[in-house]
Amino acid sequence: MWILFSPSEKKRTSHSQEIQSKKGFYKDFLTPNLKEVLDSYHAFLTSASDEELKRLLGVKKLNIDEIALLQNIFKTPLLKAILRYDGVAFRALDYENLPLNSQEYIDRQVLIFSNLFGLLRANCCIPYYDVKQGIGFLEFESKKFYASYKEKYFQFLDKEKEILDLRAGFYQQCLPIPPKFLVYEPIFIKNQKKVSHYAKYYRGILLKECANKNVKTLSELENLLIEGLKILDIKRDITTSKVFIYYEVTP
Repeated sequence: MWILFSPSEKKRTSHSQEIQSKKGFYKDFLTPNLKEVLDSYHAFLTSASDEELKRLLGVKKLNIDEIALLQNIFKTPLLKAILRYDGVAFRALDYENLPLNSQEYIDRQVLIFSNLFGLLRANCCIPYYDVKQGIGFLEFESKKFYASYKEKYFQFLDKEKEILDLRAGFYQQCLPIPPKFLVYEPIFIKNQKKVSHYAKYYRGILLKECANKNVKTLSELENLLIEGLKILDIKRDITTSKVFIYYEVTP
């Protein structure tokens, strides 16, 4: 069972587990020809105006230290992707404090959808980078990028036939999963209303429990007991062949 996960806007600029960069660090990633993308990214970062940089990064004020890291993307230290991201879902997951076998599960089963690197294994080591969701640079656009490599990604995904989709909508649009896969997507309900923005927190909790209980199939997921989350219903959408698993957020 693959578990698909979104990245976060916020990323750690440094970490105790960082390792020294190496030439061609991206060569074992799932996406080929990344050097072309990274060369283009580097060229933009070193030539763009302040306003262009603010748009790319989605900020109102530039941080000089972070810009320096971005402009040296080929030389800055590397860190596991699962640790580089620092958003709500990743803090809920709390990877660093999980047992070793749970960390190994995540390294093996989780795939993260990067705005720059494409499909990443959780244990791929990446430098600090930043690209605001949906914002491109020069000829690069995330959705077009994923579309150009979709067949390669599907070939890799085909190693497993079941997928737990914990992605946000933007990344689902980047790579829609074909009906040949059995896909489960969680929907979180609180006070009889669908949780929207804070759903990323519960996705992190769900991933954490899957890792701790070594969930290998979607049928096992249906029987997984999670504190604070109660399964209300499981429904198949006949138009998409996707299965929605509804969780009630409980006190």
